[in-house]
Amino acid sequence: MQSPLLAFGFGNIAMLGWLATAAAPLVIHLWSRHRFREAPWAAMQFLLAALRKNSRRMQLQQWILLAIRTLIILLVVLAVAEPYGERILAGGAAAPTHRILLLDSSYSMAYRTSDTTAFARAKRMAARLVRESRAGDVFTVIRLATQAEEIVGPPVIDHAAVAEQIESLKESQSSANLRAGLALAQSALTQAGSSRPTPAQKEVVIFSDLQRLTWADIQSRADRKSEVAELLQSIAKQAPVAIIDVGQPQASNLAVTRFEAAEPLITPSRETTFHVVLHQFGTAPRPKCRVELLVDGTPVTEQTVDVPAGGDATLTFSHRFATAGSHSLAVRATGDALKIDNTRWLAVQVIPEVRVLCVAGAPNAAKYVADALNPGTKSDAPLQPKVINEGEFADTALAEYACVVLCNVAQLTANEAARLARYADAGGGVIIFLGDRVDGASYNALAIATKPVQKIDSKSSSPSSAGGSLALDPSHPVLDFSHSALIPAHLGPVVANQQFGLDPLDYRHPIVAPFRGRERAGLLTTPVTRYIRLQLPPDQTGIETAAALPNGDPFIVTSALGRGRVVLVATDGSVSSVDPQSGEPWTIWPTWPSFLPLVREMLSYAVGSQQSRWQQQVGTPLAGRVPDSTSAAQPQVRRPDDRLAAVATHNTSTGREWSYSDTDLAGIYAIQGLPAEQSQQFAVNLDTTESDLAKADASQFPQEVKVKDNWQIGPSRQTADLLTQSSWNQPLLWSTLALLFVEAFLAWLFGRGEL
Repeated sequence: MQSPLLAFGFGNIAMLGWLATAAAPLVIHLWSRHRFREAPWAAMQFLLAALRKNSRRMQLQQWILLAIRTLIILLVVLAVAEPYGERILAGGAAAPTHRILLLDSSYSMAYRTSDTTAFARAKRMAARLVRESRAGDVFTVIRLATQAEEIVGPPVIDHAAVAEQIESLKESQSSANLRAGLALAQSALTQAGSSRPTPAQKEVVIFSDLQRLTWADIQSRADRKSEVAELLQSIAKQAPVAIIDVGQPQASNLAVTRFEAAEPLITPSRETTFHVVLHQFGTAPRPKCRVELLVDGTPVTEQTVDVPAGGDATLTFSHRFATAGSHSLAVRATGDALKIDNTRWLAVQVIPEVRVLCVAGAPNAAKYVADALNPGTKSDAPLQPKVINEGEFADTALAEYACVVLCNVAQLTANEAARLARYADAGGGVIIFLGDRVDGASYNALAIATKPVQKIDSKSSSPSSAGGSLALDPSHPVLDFSHSALIPAHLGPVVANQQFGLDPLDYRHPIVAPFRGRERAGLLTTPVTRYIRLQLPPDQTGIETAAALPNGDPFIVTSALGRGRVVLVATDGSVSSVDPQSGEPWTIWPTWPSFLPLVREMLSYAVGSQQSRWQQQVGTPLAGRVPDSTSAAQPQVRRPDDRLAAVATHNTSTGREWSYSDTDLAGIYAIQGLPAEQSQQFAVNLDTTESDLAKADASQFPQEVKVKDNWQIGPSRQTADLLTQSSWNQPLLWSTLALLFVEAFLAWLFGRGEL
């Protein structure tokens, strides 16, 4: 068996400069010898003659004391420099070994202590293990990221090349897929797909910070054993497995976890509010944290906030955009040991005005809705409704509008329903007010049978950048909506039961949430005389009741449809629906104080998902449409690292589309090569669940796996204990204390002998 190789280093190497002070005892000794001028003195001649007999003994005693005092200074300086030793088992057996190394590259590994990160520390140890292994050993290296990948393999025998590959690795900006990495390791153990035979002796080493998110699946549940635990246990039966913990225990970390616009539609005419949430993971608070807002790369304002330990701090910023178009924003908090999650980006589309299409199924059926959106029909108002009758709907291009409002429309043809479904899939909002003209059977057919003619990729239609419009094509086929329909509820009979007040259901839904504490707004006294009973389907996935009537019947029902949202209201949005028996209107709600704010909240909710298209997570592909007016030039994307990259383009039945999948960095991705009015930016952000640095419970790991805490490592005895680091501070300090006692005793002893 080859003996272990030794390596050592210093945690605080700058302190080694104080080693020069070790020369102080020698300098003092030499200086003392020449400090006095010698003068002959008769009485001293007899004393010198006596001392010459013992001069050698005295010189030896002085040199011993000088050496001890110098050594004391050396030991103190070395202890302060924090020396450590690492024992690396290079060839734990006489036979060659196939070592499979897994390196966790999730972004929590970028946590910095002293002058290095956990990932740099893992790479250094792994590279040293490779370089100092036996010549016959071979290696497979697997990088743990969102997509685990084999960096080195089939097994490579060139140690220098393997070490260089390891040292060239960089942290990813995502989490680590442990299950996929372990599956690759098991495949390497069984030599699956490898044409080159490997040594029979195997070893598996995993370098990780044991961050809880990465290792969450290792813990078994009460009803079944964890799949990852079983996989790890299976590997451990084939080869010794060691997990080297390079993480910092009880680490705290600040992260910007949320950054969003309060308004779904942004115009240059008024200030936009942005909400920022910071979270402090760990037990240490973060006082006086400075947070800066940047717009299009330029700092515009900053605030200071105290973030409690384990809690959130919320900030509100306001900004007025001078021009329409695509804009990028960022919030940046003062740095800490993990800086990567201290910045978060937002891409917004600023539109000149918000256009809303109101379809009137009867004369004046859309009047009150249009007045609620733009009282006084001001031409410069941010909300610009356009009212058309039911017959004009088929020939109106929906892509020009941010939302479509159907007001007491009798029925929708199959083609009209298909157009609305495509429109909603692209992110458009649909609001439907019922009334006395509504054909319940026609609407119910849409509620259960918004079936597509063809299933296509949802990315083929997307919001455009101009005027709050949506880039839709009338010939675009409808998506296969397996869990959603254009009408989110079944329309039952007309109910003639006068009721007063709406039940906001604890104000849980965003439409009614602003009414909390504002009882005078009229929500709780809204009068409804007649309405159509809405019956929710048994499978209510994605369907919510925003408000109900006092008897429990749903009044406002919402659902998601593709990237858009649908709002269904059980009664009329005007006073044009009339009870045939009494001659009274179905409701006088449109004249009530709650009507205007409720209509606007419904609009905000219906179009609320449109800005979300421009916000993505690291690793999520980007896609869009290439306008017909674009030249043959290939569009490009400018990445956050300022590098230009080509995007893939392909033709579909609805036109030319582009896509880009290499979103490996957080930041702003700007699409270039399109017309100026179609230029767009995307904000790609981290998944901040990885920002919680709490460690997994190692006691939950299979017993066959050896977990080595690289911060407090014990003795190494087995092959699985591949790396051992020990701190030499305490032995050095104890040695210094012992030498102090020895020096004092010898000085007393030597002085006593001279008397």
